[in-house]
Amino acid sequence: MMPAKSYSTIFSFVALTTLQLLLSNSAVAASGDACGKLPATGFDRPPNLPRTGRYVNTEYGYSVAIPAGLNGYVSAEGPERGFGIVLSWSPRAFIRVDAAYDAFFDITSQGVHRSDLTTIRLHDSVVDDQSATFSLAHKQGGRYVTRLRCGTDPQIFIHDQVIVMVNREIYRLELQTVPQRYDDDVKVINAMLQSWQWQRPAARSQ
Repeated sequence: MMPAKSYSTIFSFVALTTLQLLLSNSAVAASGDACGKLPATGFDRPPNLPRTGRYVNTEYGYSVAIPAGLNGYVSAEGPERGFGIVLSWSPRAFIRVDAAYDAFFDITSQGVHRSDLTTIRLHDSVVDDQSATFSLAHKQGGRYVTRLRCGTDPQIFIHDQVIVMVNREIYRLELQTVPQRYDDDVKVINAMLQSWQWQRPAARSQ
C-alpha cells in the first residue's frame, strides 16, 4: 500500500499541474476578454517576436501562411504554441492561431467549443451560435461562429473559429471582430485556413 505521504505528494503535483494548465489555457478568459480587449496594447511590440510569410510550428506539427502585408506576433513568454495578428486596434479585430493540450478532457472539437461557451457565459451573453463540420487539411473538426454581447454594451462581437482535435491536442484558428468588419476580416481567416498544412512534429522531451 502506498504511504499517505506519497498520495499527498501525487495529489499536490496533479493539482499544481492542472492549475498551470488552467492558467495557460488561452480559452480561459477574464471578464470582457471576449469583447474586444484582446490582445493587450503593445502585443505587436518587443519582447513579442514578429513573423511573416509561412509560419512553421515544429513543436505542434503545423504550418500556416501569414497573408502578405500582415505581421504575426509570437509571445516571448512560455512555449511557442502559435501567434496572433492584429487586423485593427479600433475597433479591435484579431486573429489567433493556437495549439494546446486538451487539459480538460473535452475530447472533441464540439466539446472544446462547449467549454468556450461556458467560459464566455461567466461574464458575457451569447446572442447567437452556429456550428458546422469543417475539414482542416483533411482533419475533421468544426467551425463555430458566435455572436456575443458584454454586459449592457450594445456592441456585438463575433468569434469565428475552426477547432480541430488531433491526438488530444487542440488546434484552433480564431477571428475576433465586429459585424461592420466581418465581411472583410473573414476573407483573411479563410485564406489562412486554405493554407494550413500538417507537419511531422518534433520529438518532445519527456
